[in-house]
Amino acid sequence: MTDWLLSLNDWGTQFLLALQQARTPTLNALFLFITELHGDNFYLFIFPLLYWCLNKQLAVRLAYLFFFGYDFCNGFLKDLFHTPRPFDPRLEVLVTETSYAFPSGHAQGSLMFWGYLALAVRRTWFWIGATALVLLISFSRLYLGIHFPHDVVGGLLIGLVLLALFVWLQPRVSPVVARWPWLQQVAVGALLPLLIFLLVRSETSARALGLLCGAGIALPLEAQTVRFAVSGPPVQRLLRFLVGFVVLLTFYLGLSAVLPHTDIMRFIRYAIVGIAMLWLAPWLMVRLRLAPGGKV
Repeated sequence: MTDWLLSLNDWGTQFLLALQQARTPTLNALFLFITELHGDNFYLFIFPLLYWCLNKQLAVRLAYLFFFGYDFCNGFLKDLFHTPRPFDPRLEVLVTETSYAFPSGHAQGSLMFWGYLALAVRRTWFWIGATALVLLISFSRLYLGIHFPHDVVGGLLIGLVLLALFVWLQPRVSPVVARWPWLQQVAVGALLPLLIFLLVRSETSARALGLLCGAGIALPLEAQTVRFAVSGPPVQRLLRFLVGFVVLLTFYLGLSAVLPHTDIMRFIRYAIVGIAMLWLAPWLMVRLRLAPGGKV
């Protein structure tokens, strides 16, 4: 498979060189902005917004899809295929990336994220917007010169398969897990990501699996002790988000500053960040009367 992908690089390079001729300063700025719509800062904002203020259960399902189906699986596949990014000296690469090329994470991740949201929203206008955004984000990786076309196509196809698999599995698995005692949910939810991390240890898996480990602890705990609801007037939701975001950034940035930058410490850091976002921040919101408690 890897040899076949590498055989496409010459054609892919010619495509990127032709595309490079169409660049302008305005398009450069546009596609640099578009590619950041699949950046860490975007998701650091959007997942808390969904979970605290808009749709708690949707945010949880989307997080499991995204952080396992995209964040972990994409990193695993990149390391498995081990293919280089475009390297022809005639190419002017507009951003620097250090990971392997296939499959494109921006293509795979954006399709899974926006595709699942579109399935949940079920509105024609949202489907159109989500499709356009996925295609623009995917195309931005070609325009910027950091992916071959087959990286992007592969990312889209893999994302589509994993999204379909999740949509089929989730309604079958969730009711079974919901019937478990909450301590069993904590044990399985925390230990399974830890076991996978110990088997497939890397910088990328540390983030994805650390967050899922934290979620495995925090979600059953929140359901037992907080049970906050996202309802409330807009001003209350805004204040709730601001308070929660301060809590989240305190742990996110503070732990990054004090913990060693090793894979295991990265796993622990993101597990704590997950607990802070999913349990500690909602607990504080209820205490401050910024969110109603006692409802799932």
